[in-house]
Amino acid sequence: MAFLRARRQRRVLVWAFVLVLLGAVLWAVTGESPAAREVQEFVHWSQAQTVIDASVSVNSRSFSAHEFTVPPGALDVTVTGEFSASPVGPRHGKGNGSESGKDTDNGIEAYVLTNPAFAVWSTGYSTATIYQSNSTTGDVIDASLPGAGVYDLVFSNRTSPYPKTVHATLLLRYKSGWPNAILRLKERLWNLIGL
Repeated sequence: MAFLRARRQRRVLVWAFVLVLLGAVLWAVTGESPAAREVQEFVHWSQAQTVIDASVSVNSRSFSAHEFTVPPGALDVTVTGEFSASPVGPRHGKGNGSESGKDTDNGIEAYVLTNPAFAVWSTGYSTATIYQSNSTTGDVIDASLPGAGVYDLVFSNRTSPYPKTVHATLLLRYKSGWPNAILRLKERLWNLIGL
């Protein structure tokens, strides 16, 4: 009797361990938390590539574009980071009143576009964007991309007569490898049960 009870307890412990291990693997593969992303990057399930980590000069009435590529087979693709804009050098305004000598035009517009959309946008036409900011001195970008392809990160200073310096740090993040099959299975299961 005692032998059978000990054997059942071992089975329960083994199955509990297997379930905990399976839960940890599912969390590591499908999780979006910073800790899960670190695990994914460590085992190369999740990739992180620098799109830009620099200061960029943007001339007046112009823009600066930075092309990047998402490889085939990438899943859960995002571009994340932040940027800030500042005027280049001192400005001498000709205003009157208390704002004399100051210029409030410090903003820049940021866009994330597909490469074909960028070709349309760069000629001055309106097009669909993945991410678009208003004219701002800084913002955080967290945009989901539809998948593999060529994209452009654009800093636009088209409406300003003054040059700007943009300080930007953005990463391209995506998942690749065999966990993609698990992610697709998870998405199908969630769709099946209506989540």
